[in-house]
Amino acid sequence: VKNKDKTVKVRLTLCFTLNTCRCRKTTMRPVFAKMVKKIEVTPVSGHCPRTEIMITLRSGAKICVNPEAKWFPNLLKTLQK
Repeated sequence: VKNKDKTVKVRLTLCFTLNTCRCRKTTMRPVFAKMVKKIEVTPVSGHCPRTEIMITLRSGAKICVNPEAKWFPNLLKTLQK
């Protein structure tokens, strides 16, 4: 019975987090291309009123980047090469 309770709590938490903005804080500090594992861009939706950019680093850490960061387009160009 205890294991079932834990499963339900995890599922409820997951549903809640998917229905809100993922980034609470963003940074303007540059990220080096060699550190990037994955970039996720989430457009404005009914769940979040702003565009979100989440970068997963090779270390596993996740960083939310301000979409207005001037260095971000250059990072994308570098990674596309």
